[in-house]
Amino acid sequence: MATTEPVWAVAGERTVTCTHCGQGWFWTRRIVMSSSTASLFGMDGFSPEAAVLSCTSCGKLELFEPRALQLFTSTS
Repeated sequence: MATTEPVWAVAGERTVTCTHCGQGWFWTRRIVMSSSTASLFGMDGFSPEAAVLSCTSCGKLELFEPRALQLFTSTS
């Protein structure tokens, strides 16, 4: 889900803005929230995923449940 162009996002019927600088464009990707114990036993595949929004202006990261986000590009 990594994007090649910035997106704006909606979560919980509200437009997401950066909590640091207030702007609303983000790079996005999904990450696995694995623990060292899960990695030790090769169970990373069962770890939960998170959607990460990285502010295009200041770089602050915001984590969301992937199903809670709607992502839009400047062309959508």
